[in-house]
Amino acid sequence: MATIQAVIVDPDGTFRNTEIESSLGSFQAVVGGYIEAVIGKVATIYVNEEGLLRALPPNPLATSFAQFILGRNVILVGTALILGPPDDVGNDTDVRPAVVDYFKEN
Repeated sequence: MATIQAVIVDPDGTFRNTEIESSLGSFQAVVGGYIEAVIGKVATIYVNEEGLLRALPPNPLATSFAQFILGRNVILVGTALILGPPDDVGNDTDVRPAVVDYFKEN
């Protein structure tokens, strides 16, 4: 199976730049359930679709990043999986180096 470069951001503010299997099952394992995509021009952020219903902890670092790239107010909870934006046919892409730098600097 193919792999993809990603940033994983935990609710406690820790993050890691990593390579994971590029599959639905792998994405679901990271967020702990069904995935919901928050798509911006520079990144796609996957979170647990039922995060609010399951009262997952807020993720301030991922929320700040989402607000930065979207230019609007959002609240993310639980672990966030950050990839690059979709390609021309909608496939996930590697996280961009500038996104990795954002997390290293914040």
